[in-house]
Amino acid sequence: MKGKISKTEDCGWIVTSTFYNSMNQPVDDYLQLHPDDVESILSLSNIVENLEDLILSSTEVSFEIVENQKLSGVARYAKITGDV
Repeated sequence: MKGKISKTEDCGWIVTSTFYNSMNQPVDDYLQLHPDDVESILSLSNIVENLEDLILSSTEVSFEIVENQKLSGVARYAKITGDV
């Protein structure tokens, strides 16, 4: 899948993708970035200067949806499948 990565104050890193519902209307889906990917960004930001700006300058990413079982239900994340 393809989506656009962004960072918000409320949710942190998210990926937005658009799909079409049964009435062929576009619907935006907002997924939090997978914790492993967030950790990678944090680790690399210690090495690469202005990493967040670099990521946000080219926002299209390839990802897959990963579901994790939690006590409060199922959490859905966007897991990056290529280079950010």
